[in-house]
Amino acid sequence: MATLTGSGVKYGDPIYNQYGTETADTAIQRNSNCILKVKFGSATTVDQGISGNQSRGDINGTQVDMGVPTKSTNWYRIYYQTVADDTNGNVGGWGIEVWRWTPTSNWNRVLGQGTHASYDNNYGDWYRTTHGIFWVPVHQTYPTEQHQFKLMWRVHDSVSIRINSSIGNDNRAGNWQNNAFEVWEVDGDRITTGTLTRY
Repeated sequence: MATLTGSGVKYGDPIYNQYGTETADTAIQRNSNCILKVKFGSATTVDQGISGNQSRGDINGTQVDMGVPTKSTNWYRIYYQTVADDTNGNVGGWGIEVWRWTPTSNWNRVLGQGTHASYDNNYGDWYRTTHGIFWVPVHQTYPTEQHQFKLMWRVHDSVSIRINSSIGNDNRAGNWQNNAFEVWEVDGDRITTGTLTRY
């Protein structure tokens, strides 16, 4: 059973203290977790069609409200995965974009893979898993405002693609439409970002 001491939380046996090398007798957690908040979702439209040279649009159902960040130095880790299929066999590609919203800034594009992230050179019936992991800082001008995120698609050339593909009805139990979408708020003081900057 855990007990609160003057210097932190002390846990009984068995114990694993990810923040130190103390033994079970002395292990006290003095720091907060690195991952502060996690929200999961799933794009809502099976076989969503995307096409049009340099066009973009929402990936249906991938809007997540993360509320107000815990602090201005935090980061958001955003992950999306889907199964895509080129439905017309033409040359072209697509990529995922991350958009962020605060009440004052409204919607703004933060990061994008580019339209060659998943590219097709006249392959017919080509199924592939497309995914991306994005690291987005808390909005530097409005760090105390509510943050929402959504994903958009962007298409290059004449390709026509369906995302969240229904092939084999994979991953469709429990309303997961053959894709996964998640957003984590991560404590910026508990991770090492190397040369990754906040802009």
